[in-house]
Amino acid sequence: MEVPVPALALLLSSLRPDLYRKMIELLVEVRKDAGITRIELGRRLGQRQTFVSKFELGEHRLDVAEFVTVARAIGADPLEIIRVAESESC
Repeated sequence: MEVPVPALALLLSSLRPDLYRKMIELLVEVRKDAGITRIELGRRLGQRQTFVSKFELGEHRLDVAEFVTVARAIGADPLEIIRVAESESC
């Protein structure tokens, strides 16, 4: 028996899941290199630590505005993260 895929799941799919995963990996790497915990990042974002955990573990997908906000909160250049991720995921 085939299980139908919810319409929302189709809308949230990605053309480049490899690129998205690499961008998140780089966000996590930069956060850790900066010595910022998930708890601290959550505080900087006005969110709970679970918000950070969920996007880092792939349970929540960041939209563009969230990605930029997270990158800035850890002191990273979002465009540089995208450039590096794109060059490494091709």
